[in-house]
Amino acid sequence: MASSFNKIILPSRPHPDTILGIFLLKTFGKEKYPGIENASIDIWQELPKGETLESLERKGVLVLDLGGGKFDHHKKGKTLSQLIAEDLEVVDDPALKKLLAYGERDDKFGLGTISTDPIDKAFGLSGLVASLNKALYDKPEEIIKLVTLLIGAHYIEEKKKTDELPKEFEEKLKDGKAEVFEVKQGKKKLKVAMLESDNISMAGWLRSAEGLKADVVCQKMGLGYVNILTKPLKRVDLRWLAASLRNEEAKLRGKKLKIFTLDLMKPGKIAEIPEWYYDRATNSILNGGTNPQGILPTIIFFERIKEIMQETLSQKSPEKN
Repeated sequence: MASSFNKIILPSRPHPDTILGIFLLKTFGKEKYPGIENASIDIWQELPKGETLESLERKGVLVLDLGGGKFDHHKKGKTLSQLIAEDLEVVDDPALKKLLAYGERDDKFGLGTISTDPIDKAFGLSGLVASLNKALYDKPEEIIKLVTLLIGAHYIEEKKKTDELPKEFEEKLKDGKAEVFEVKQGKKKLKVAMLESDNISMAGWLRSAEGLKADVVCQKMGLGYVNILTKPLKRVDLRWLAASLRNEEAKLRGKKLKIFTLDLMKPGKIAEIPEWYYDRATNSILNGGTNPQGILPTIIFFERIKEIMQETLSQKSPEKN
């Protein structure tokens, strides 16, 4: 085997499974195939005369899907990405599970995008790769760079969901910086998670099926900003909570409000208390969101926010009151 790899060979224009395989090599293959992360891409229809897979490897050339070698999936009943994942011993990485399943679905069954909707098919990854192959037909390396950026972003987020976020949340629970409780809103039981964390992926993970399946997440950032997000399908009524948070903020800041409670429930921003934005579109209450842009962090203690949430989320809807 070569001391350094400088080229990766494909038999045709890159498709999703091929690009995924190259992503795996460049991300996880640096130790086994030194230099592979910087290897250029070329397309050959067949091996050069007098060359074998072994002789090419000694020259730092790694051939994929050509010549019947270990990375030629055509007669092996597996996808190229699966073969590479096995070779690199990352096939059991939970963060790669969806990517490998996608590679198989696209390559074996031609169902990279299952939806029959023409917009879904056009803008699904498989459709975009097909468009790139037409637009950049003579630039396979550019196509691979573009698509591996997307694949890499997905992998980073999956790694967070399967490894980093569960660990961080467990640590927060132990340190008393996270808490989970239930409240009943009408006939609905709501699982509420509260925590202190600067990780912007945390709230999404806590609401996801892979995470806590929380219906409501209240997250305090290191700078003091607090944002409350909900699971859209649960249709959590946040009106009493919005009104109470705004009222509490005003009291603590020494503001005397001449606004009815129903006005404090209104969506959007209220000029007198700009710290809390009630977004009906996402059904969230935001104290600055992820990009505060001049909004001040709340001065309500986090423990008090918890009390307000427990009180207001269980209240009857304003119409019934």
